[in-house]
Amino acid sequence: MKLAAIFTDNMVLQRNKPVCIFGEYEPERDKTITVSLGKNKVTAEICGERWYAYLPEMNALEGLSLTIASSSGEEITLNNIAVGEVWLAGGQSNMEYFISNSKDAEKHMSDMRKSNVRYYNVPRCGMINEELFKAEKDSHWELSNSDTLGLWSAVGSHFAKNLLEKLGCTVGIVGCNLGGTSASVWVDEETLSSDKDTNVYLEAYQKVCGGLTDEEQIKVYDEYLEYEKEWNERLAVIQKERPELTWEEVQKEIGECKWPGPMGIKNPYRPCGLYNTMIKRMAPFTFRGIIYYQGEEDASRCDIYYKLFTKLIHRWREDFKDSDMPFLCVQLPMFAYENAPDDKTWPVIREAQMKASETLDNVHTAVILDCGELNNIHPIDKKPVGDRLSLLALKNVYGFDECNAYGPSLREIKKTSDGYELTFDNADNGFEVKETVTGFEISYDGENFEEIIPEISGSVMYIKCDSNAAEIRYQWFNYNKVTIFGKNGIPLAPFREKLT
Repeated sequence: MKLAAIFTDNMVLQRNKPVCIFGEYEPERDKTITVSLGKNKVTAEICGERWYAYLPEMNALEGLSLTIASSSGEEITLNNIAVGEVWLAGGQSNMEYFISNSKDAEKHMSDMRKSNVRYYNVPRCGMINEELFKAEKDSHWELSNSDTLGLWSAVGSHFAKNLLEKLGCTVGIVGCNLGGTSASVWVDEETLSSDKDTNVYLEAYQKVCGGLTDEEQIKVYDEYLEYEKEWNERLAVIQKERPELTWEEVQKEIGECKWPGPMGIKNPYRPCGLYNTMIKRMAPFTFRGIIYYQGEEDASRCDIYYKLFTKLIHRWREDFKDSDMPFLCVQLPMFAYENAPDDKTWPVIREAQMKASETLDNVHTAVILDCGELNNIHPIDKKPVGDRLSLLALKNVYGFDECNAYGPSLREIKKTSDGYELTFDNADNGFEVKETVTGFEISYDGENFEEIIPEISGSVMYIKCDSNAAEIRYQWFNYNKVTIFGKNGIPLAPFREKLT
């Protein structure tokens, strides 16, 4: 009899929802399995070689023991269990980004150590094998006084700390993320293949490795891992000794960076890979909701990101058996490398993220346009990100209506006698303009754009022009200075509006 790896000592179970406890068993030996927590005792449902037990709703509690017993006499007991609020922190590197690398890390860790936040990191492995089984066996829920606190998600920890202060119960974060991952990594093959646009991820993968046997794919990837290990050692030395070198110069000195390695069944960056080795391994764990920071890796296919992203939301909700599970998305901030041409891909990703919150129930987007850094795809200040996500959760999930969770967003553009009038939601108190107004563009032919500066009067903006415009857009740049905010400090959300 086995429990899923996510169930360990010190774990947090979701309050005020039926909680699913599950694992594997041997049908010939374990005829019945019972699960006990506090005053609750239930018999598991058997499905194939897995069992599922559903505990009734519970209020917030601490110091509980969970006992799983089989009819064969086997028993597992887990201790120091809390019932509170549990959120999944998904995405790529900016969600994975460690507390220890973030701004004001020592102060934040000092504050966290005094808190009742707990954390579980889902093991990251490329394929289901003995390496994964060992990693799962070694994984466990961590308390906030853990020596590995610095390796927790910085965004997730700020989010959790804010919830804890407002809700007063234990908060658990499950980190399920990996840097450099496309959203296609986090869904199943059926989801990707269900649409010709998203199926391109599978087609590209099959084109690369379709002619290789499983053994050949594993062999070339293991060879890459050896190369990468030695290459990273050389990288650490040269970055310490000659930090002035550019990325191109570094590779000339120590060899080519071959990340993310050859595609194949062992590469964690393959389509559907981490869905099978991470998401499915912990589903259907009971969460309150999901916070999600991803999209950078899909910029090269930005035009289909809305489809891919919404498919991911539906897939995860189905896997975790909650069709209305709150999904809080981080809209990408400003980013570009200096002197790089602006290919306008990040604005399309931002638009897709916002569109998801406008078209799907219980999806909300945190605007962090102002939190980006030139030349750094990993901004170090994660506190505003966690803060804005927590405002969304407190307002939309926990019912704190007084939380001012949204910045201004475009409501409507109307034609006037001498131009256009722009009205906005969440701007009743007007705007806060830092330095000068920037980021607005107008096009008369739908192709060529020129900068234009609107006149601001309270919560309304006016654009004066002689001709009819084809399109007006705001902050349609990978990177640009952000100067317009709501009175609550959250920036005006980017937009583009076609008028003809």
